[in-house]
Amino acid sequence: MKNHLGLLSLLFLAVSWNTAFAHHASSPHFDNTKPLSIEGVITEFKFVNPHAWIYLDVTNEDGSVDNWNCEFGAASNYMRQGWTEETFAVGEFVQIEGIAARRDPLGCAFQSGVLPDGTHIARGGQITKGEEVLTQTVELEEVEVDLNSMAGTWITVRRNFGGGSGFPRSGDPVEIYGDLLTEAGKQAASGYDERFDDPALECSPSSIIRGYSEPNGASDITIRDDQIVIRHEFMDTVRTIDMTTRDHPSNIEPSMTGHSVGWFEADTLVVETRGFEAGVLLPHPGLLHSGEMMVTERFSLIEDGNVLRRDYEAIDPVFWTRAYTGNNAWARSDIPVTPYNCVELGGISNIRPE
Repeated sequence: MKNHLGLLSLLFLAVSWNTAFAHHASSPHFDNTKPLSIEGVITEFKFVNPHAWIYLDVTNEDGSVDNWNCEFGAASNYMRQGWTEETFAVGEFVQIEGIAARRDPLGCAFQSGVLPDGTHIARGGQITKGEEVLTQTVELEEVEVDLNSMAGTWITVRRNFGGGSGFPRSGDPVEIYGDLLTEAGKQAASGYDERFDDPALECSPSSIIRGYSEPNGASDITIRDDQIVIRHEFMDTVRTIDMTTRDHPSNIEPSMTGHSVGWFEADTLVVETRGFEAGVLLPHPGLLHSGEMMVTERFSLIEDGNVLRRDYEAIDPVFWTRAYTGNNAWARSDIPVTPYNCVELGGISNIRPE
């Protein structure tokens, strides 16, 4: 690759893409046809990943008090917009517009909130008071980057390159994936319920496919002569790609990320991964895979080196009748990868009824 250098700077404003999407689809847990309004006194604000939560005491008409809980997006995204653990202060009164939880009578998905002084807080992260925008802006320093290298920091962007499988985010996996599944694949998928079986509910990234497409997901790539290391902020996932060989060891210890080897074909990085433990390739809807799955990825720089495109092909002779393909993209970013420290607090909504 040419050693062409460019300058990258970022004025960090409210995140403008993907803020409506969380680490799992909302429809299995919240009913968009049932908006609600509640008001009460904040008892706790848990500023955590993959979802922040606010808890408030709501007084009913008969004078009784219920403690409600409402879900936000990921704390890591809000932190980049200046939110802190003090954004919602304990003891403060708040009015909340939300969407009712399907299984928790005292649960909701937070859409917006208003504090007594008129401050308006949106789920996407923007904080306003009248015409004034209070969301903190952080101007990052201009840094020198090599636009011909995949090394550096990146953030997920929504792209549609075509050629993907195009499945919806929710629904019955056997019906949706249809003839992609073998009989063994259908049997495995029939037992999957995204409301309770999404690996993120156990603070697992699920698969190497999901790690690259998590909305607003920060990642970084380090390139050395013998290996490439890819870190996703989402679920603190780390991948190491061996660049010294195209062969996999015969005694791979199965894992969620598998064993990866890579090589360059001109300016395209090709990565082959085997040695997966059986699991969930995509959680919404649930596409399960066996331990025989193999994934081939092709990374290439586009748009003058400012976007990193990844095309992938996954093959599983046990669960699938043909290859599953797709793609996604990252844009260059100065946003650092910070510890995710997952704490799942979904509670009743995530517990399978007996």
